[in-house]
Amino acid sequence: MLKRMFHLTDAGQKAVYRSAIWLAAFQVLAMVPMLLIMHLFTSMYARLQGERAEGFSLAGYVILGTLLVIAMYLTYRKMYKVKYLSSADESQHMRMTVMDKLRRLPQSYLSRHDLSDLTSTVMDDIGSMEGLLTNQITEMISGVISAAVTILVLFFFNVKLTLALCAVIPVAAFSMALSEAVSGKTNRKNRKAKLEISDKIQEYLENIKVLKASGSIEEYQKGIRRKMRRLIPGLVLFEFLAGMCVAIAYNVLRAGIGIVAVYGIHLLVEGEISVAVFVGFLLMSVWIYEPLSYTCEHLGAIIAAKVASHRIRDILEGKEQSGKDSIKFKNYDIIFDDVSFGYDRDKKVLDGVSFTAKKGEYTALVGASGCGKSTICRLAARLWDKEAGSIYLGDQEITDVDPEKLFHLYSIVFQNVTLFNDTIYNNILIGNKNATREEVLKAAENAQCMSFINKLPDGIDTVIGENGHTLSGGERQRLSIARAFLKDAPIVLLDESTASIDPETETKIQEAIERLTRGRTVLMIAHRLRSIVGCDRIIVLDQGKVVGNGTHRELMENCPVYHKLYTMQCESESA
Repeated sequence: MLKRMFHLTDAGQKAVYRSAIWLAAFQVLAMVPMLLIMHLFTSMYARLQGERAEGFSLAGYVILGTLLVIAMYLTYRKMYKVKYLSSADESQHMRMTVMDKLRRLPQSYLSRHDLSDLTSTVMDDIGSMEGLLTNQITEMISGVISAAVTILVLFFFNVKLTLALCAVIPVAAFSMALSEAVSGKTNRKNRKAKLEISDKIQEYLENIKVLKASGSIEEYQKGIRRKMRRLIPGLVLFEFLAGMCVAIAYNVLRAGIGIVAVYGIHLLVEGEISVAVFVGFLLMSVWIYEPLSYTCEHLGAIIAAKVASHRIRDILEGKEQSGKDSIKFKNYDIIFDDVSFGYDRDKKVLDGVSFTAKKGEYTALVGASGCGKSTICRLAARLWDKEAGSIYLGDQEITDVDPEKLFHLYSIVFQNVTLFNDTIYNNILIGNKNATREEVLKAAENAQCMSFINKLPDGIDTVIGENGHTLSGGERQRLSIARAFLKDAPIVLLDESTASIDPETETKIQEAIERLTRGRTVLMIAHRLRSIVGCDRIIVLDQGKVVGNGTHRELMENCPVYHKLYTMQCESESA
């Protein structure tokens, strides 16, 4: 049950049960001193009455006490090792499982979730689960086990008084069961509100320069403050609702001590029990309710962890992109056959798109902003899956190919460059981890990077900061291109590869692209139409449809949309 509820491995579930059993053993051993006290009290009371009583000698009590302390130490030590070490392993495994799952999910899933949301799941939600498994669940199970063992032992002393002791437990259990129904909805709302605040804070940090420049930073902060204030009543309400149920259960259990005392006096007066048994039951009632009281206190944490568990489950049950990894391709032509796609169900970005980007040719995608150029590149690499039609790589439908197998065949330069807080060398090396230093330097040279790398204090070993913030937009773009060159894949996708680059550098990069991609399938996007005049094939898009397909000369004669775009751009550059 724990495995399914909290996404544990078999080893993790066994570790929770083992640690709970060891903790229960420690709690049962901790009950033994009370039994010794009862035995000692019975012996002393008998002697006080002038009766002969058998008991341990002082040495016997010392020996038993010493053995008991050693046994308690060993059981607690074993519980501690099993509980905390296994919990850390399980937490690490759970985080890596979620991260590996995210790796296999399509881009469509990731785009529907904010980065802060996914980060919160990997760190905060799994952190909550770790605390739950380490403490709350273990102590709850051990509390139930030790209480059951204690009750079983007490039945041998007196059945009636034991039943009186147990009378409050069903009432407390019912109150605890109500806690989830009463406070669960509020807890889920609070979690959603916290994520919204986290998203706003991340947005604030990412855009703080823009907010400062626009003079709207104070207003943005006020918006975050308002969200935080609106969260407070929900947190208070949750604590009240959950705390009310837990407090009722807690106090009902405490009332059980009074029931035992009152009913015990009645049995004592009636002569059904001895004074020793009465005193022993009073001591035991205090002991038995203690672990059950801890169970009540931990209930709120378990309710909160259930929300975290559901969020983890949403990721783990996400539909993966699947396919075979042993497929062989006759060639690397990219074929779109009547492909339709939309990021939203109500709005199509592509509508019946058909074209072929052949191996050994340069195929360019052009059109106004928002016409679907970048979407075609994403679909070609299966970052997203099309809704209708077919996309082939050679003679294979790409949905039949394992995505990671497919990625090995592509060198991609995205429109939005992502760099790591590392050296320039390591950022380029991501393109091919097996490349030599000479190959990395060659890729940097071909992408026209050496002109700015040589000016840096440590050259190619310079650390460029988070997402390359120490570099200009054009320099970051060129590093991304160098990374793609280094991969040396049979297919090259260039999504706005010359964005943020000056005309002189753009010309050099186009020359490098022509030299390094010869014989490969090249699908490229560029706003500057003069950079693609020499392409083998140009696909013109307008509102998600192909309205032109041919060479520059053919399109200038036969495609009004392309003619207009090219003419307007030439006039703009000459102005």
